Amino acid sequence: MRVVRYDICGMTHAGQKGRNEDAYAVIEIADASLLAVADGVGGEVHGDRAAQIAIESVTAAFTGTYRRGMERGEIKDLLASAFAEADLRIRETAKSEGRMGTTLVAAIITNRCVVIANCGDSRAFVTGTGMRFRTREHTLVQMLLEQGSIDAAEARHHPLRNVIVHALGITMTVDLYEEDLRPGEILVLCSDGLPDEAAREILSSGAERGSEEIARELLQGGIARSDDDVTVVVLKE
Repeated sequence: MRVVRYDICGMTHAGQKGRNEDAYAVIEIADASLLAVADGVGGEVHGDRAAQIAIESVTAAFTGTYRRGMERGEIKDLLASAFAEADLRIRETAKSEGRMGTTLVAAIITNRCVVIANCGDSRAFVTGTGMRFRTREHTLVQMLLEQGSIDAAEARHHPLRNVIVHALGITMTVDLYEEDLRPGEILVLCSDGLPDEAAREILSSGAERGSEEIARELLQGGIARSDDDVTVVVLKE
């Protein structure tokens, strides 16, 4: 079976607020790649520290546990364990350094199989002809949307749209997904500094560009439309 090779690029920027509490990783070993993005929770003193711990934990789990040919279920277990370890480490660190928390979204790709885990409002999506897959955000507005209390238009401009209900180090939960990438599709992981509207607009014509060019355009789109720090990781064949 032909091994699919991917073009991967990650970028981060402090944005207009001037302080970057994001962290990311791109690791390739054996027949797999790990992509991860963490965003320190705003309002907590050590968000950047929590984000770094999360990235270190998921990276250590991948490099120490992944083996060639792992089944999807085993990869899900690997990611779930990594998130739990990150949550524990952040809580332990907080005892001496002060309250902290972070989002985390991570994906392990083997050939065209993608296993994704997320906690918080950093997200992953797959786009080709339109955005066909997107992780669910753990936000108050998402809960209100699912309850039918607000509609999509209200959600985009809701004053509490940045309030998250789950984060590592605070109230952890992990959603796990598996997807199969189709030829020509692009996988993106990003922090909430990149609005969906900017991502859709920029990715609508991504077929001719490499991952570095796409990542740079997404980063610039986030900086232009948000005052938050922005991180993107782009994978394409």
